[in-house]
Amino acid sequence: MKRQALSLFSVLFLISSLTACGQTNSGPRAEIKAQIAAMQAAPALPGDCKEQERSGVKTGDKLDVALLKTDAALSRANARVTRCADWYINTRGR
Repeated sequence: MKRQALSLFSVLFLISSLTACGQTNSGPRAEIKAQIAAMQAAPALPGDCKEQERSGVKTGDKLDVALLKTDAALSRANARVTRCADWYINTRGR
């Protein structure tokens, strides 16, 4: 949400900068307005794309158990990154 708000702010700042320069060409403005509309119409990320992964290692766990827990958590995180990247690519391609 913060990243989207920052991007929207950046686009609005760019629009105001272009307006202040006195450009009369409506091409760049129309393109920027289209980008703003696309950002507002973009669907929200799937819920699990925002989750963080924890290893679940506890104090006193044996090293081999800690390694297995950490490896499993890393595998889950990597699978989520791949799934979310695929979702983004498919959504953006529409």
